[in-house]
Amino acid sequence: MPKPGDKAKVKVNVKERVVDETCDLSLSELSEIPVREIASFKRVTVLDLSSNRLVNLGKNFSILTRLVRLDLSKNQIKFLPEDFGQLEQLRHLDLYNNCLEHLPISFGQLRRLRYLDLKGNPLTPAWEKIVGCCSTQKDCQQAAKNTVSICANYKPEFIERERLAAQESQKMPGAGDSSATAVQTNGGAAGGKKSTKPNNKKAKAKKLAGGGDNELTIKPVNAVGSAGTASALGSKSTQKNNQKKKNSKGDSWLNLLSRAALSSLVSFLVLFIINLLTIYMIMFKNPDIADKLVEYIPHQYRDWILTKTEIFRLRVTDWISEFRTPPEEH
Repeated sequence: MPKPGDKAKVKVNVKERVVDETCDLSLSELSEIPVREIASFKRVTVLDLSSNRLVNLGKNFSILTRLVRLDLSKNQIKFLPEDFGQLEQLRHLDLYNNCLEHLPISFGQLRRLRYLDLKGNPLTPAWEKIVGCCSTQKDCQQAAKNTVSICANYKPEFIERERLAAQESQKMPGAGDSSATAVQTNGGAAGGKKSTKPNNKKAKAKKLAGGGDNELTIKPVNAVGSAGTASALGSKSTQKNNQKKKNSKGDSWLNLLSRAALSSLVSFLVLFIINLLTIYMIMFKNPDIADKLVEYIPHQYRDWILTKTEIFRLRVTDWISEFRTPPEEH
C-alpha cells in the first residue's frame, strides 16, 4: 500500500472489479482513473470511485457516456472537466466531501440528472445559494434540478466574468509579494505608486465576483423562460379550452337524445302494462263491468268485437292453464 504522500500510480485490475453493470473501484488508493479500461466494458453503467486520492478526473473521463450512476465522494477533487456535461445519461452524482469551489457550465446538458450531493465542498457563495444544503434526499434532488436549470440558462458573458475573477484571485498572492519587494528596494514614493496596483486588481476581482454572484442568483429555477414560450403556452391552453367546449356540446346533445329515447321507451312500457292490466281486470275479474261496456258499443260493431274478445279470452285461459300444469301432466 503506498503512502498518501507517494505519487506512484496504483494499478488495479478493473476486470476483477466489474460485476454485471457495476464497477466498484472504491478504497483503492487511486490517484488517476483508468478510463480506457473502464470504457472497454460497455455494459458498465454504475461506477464507484469513492474513498480514493483523486484530485481531478483526467482528460478523457467524458468518454464514459454510458454512466447512469457515479460516486466520487470522499476524494480531493478540486475541479471537474469542462466537458463533464457529455455524460448525458447520468442520473445520480455523488460529490460528497471533496474540494470543489464551482461547477462547470456544461452541467446544463445533464437533463436526466435527478440526484446531486455536494455536501462537504468549499463552494462559492453563489453556488451555495443554488445548490442548497443537500442534507436530505429531497434536498439533493432539488439541488440537481436547480444546478441543471441555472447552468442551462447561464449567459456566456457571465461565464467569462467568472473565469476572469478566478484568474485574478489566483494572481493576487504573487502580486502582493512583488509589490512588497518593490517597496523595499525603491522605497518611499515609487513603492507607494506600485503598491496601489494590487489594490486595484483586488477591487476589480471583487466586482467581477460580485457581479457573477448576482447574476447567478437573479433567476429562480421556476421563473426561467421567455415571452415566446409564454405566448406558445397560452395559445396551447386556448386550443385545449376550445376543444373541451366542442366536446362538451357534442356530449350534451347525445345525453339529451339518450334521455329522450329512454323516457319514451319507459312510458311506452308503462302504458302497455296498464292496458294489459285493465283488460285482464275487466274481462276476467269483473264481467259486470264488461257487460255494461258492451252496451255502449254500436250495433254494427258489437258482434265482431264480442267474437274477437271471446277468442282472446279463450286463448289466454288456455295459455294460463298450460303454464300452471306441471310438465309431466302436460
